[in-house]
Amino acid sequence: MTKSLPVLLMNFLVMSCIKTFIPTPVPPSSPHILAYYTGEAASLASLKASSSHLDMLSIDVFNVQDDGTIARGDDLGAADYAVQRNIQAYACVSNYRGEPLWDFDPALARAAIQDHKDTFIDQLLDLAGDPRYAGINIDLESIAYSDDIAADRAAFTAFIEELAGKLHALHKQLVISVPAKSADSPDDDWAYPYDLAALGKAADYLQLMTYDQHGPWGEPGPIASLDWVEDCTAYSASLVDPAKLLIGLPAYAYDWDTTDPQAEVGELKWTDIPALLARPGTQTGRDASVDSPYLIYTENEHEHVVWYEDAASIRSKASLVSRYKLGGLSVWALGQEDASFWQAVDDGLQ
Repeated sequence: MTKSLPVLLMNFLVMSCIKTFIPTPVPPSSPHILAYYTGEAASLASLKASSSHLDMLSIDVFNVQDDGTIARGDDLGAADYAVQRNIQAYACVSNYRGEPLWDFDPALARAAIQDHKDTFIDQLLDLAGDPRYAGINIDLESIAYSDDIAADRAAFTAFIEELAGKLHALHKQLVISVPAKSADSPDDDWAYPYDLAALGKAADYLQLMTYDQHGPWGEPGPIASLDWVEDCTAYSASLVDPAKLLIGLPAYAYDWDTTDPQAEVGELKWTDIPALLARPGTQTGRDASVDSPYLIYTENEHEHVVWYEDAASIRSKASLVSRYKLGGLSVWALGQEDASFWQAVDDGLQ
């Protein structure tokens, strides 16, 4: 039956009012800032001191085991604190092996991705079911575990696609930590197993580990030179929706003993640098071409060189977020920085 004229007129007026009061589109939200919590008391103290800067927290206290189960460390209440502060928390699960390796273990990666994949995924879904967590952060590194690197790459992609589908069915998110790279070469057994285009389609965010350009495994050099970080960012953004990318910022430094190249390379925190700069005889420098500072000091007749980050270098890298329209940035790690670090981040994001 047709509607009467008064009813049609009333409908027209109601629709006109609705159209009139439709709010204007909301501008894009501020960039995400994800920080890594390491399970230490200093990291918890830093979380509480810097929580106003964060909207995402990766709680890095979970490790896959040889049978595909997950060992859960004590988060010291970090997840509960994140909930109270309205920060999205993610359970970060890695393949880090303790004694005697103290490194990321390809054997644990194989257990997670292939040999015990079903067990591992079930454990991840159980972990994601904790209402305190917005999702899972997969941090599997050194995942070239066979002689066929292309097969390892395909296996990791298949694992991620399956996990992402099951997490999304639970309305949970997936963050993947991936090595930084500016090209895709099978000769690069560290980064090639990560198919950025495929992983970017499956996951909610890729956390680009745009740090450790140089480290204990090689010659002294910048932790994250600006040109290298930008090259890696541009490459990733050419393959993945930039809104899914979180650029990584380091809050640490490395100390090389140049008198004895066989000596263990030391790892320093952002907060250790002022004391070194204040030491009598310390020489400072900056490689302007890559926007990276360094210092040289002598101890026990051994010369040391330290490549580190300062406010200027952090500002420069943080500014890439707006330049490439990225989803945001990430910080490794809470407990290594202080308020001056966060001020540099905020300045760079402006």
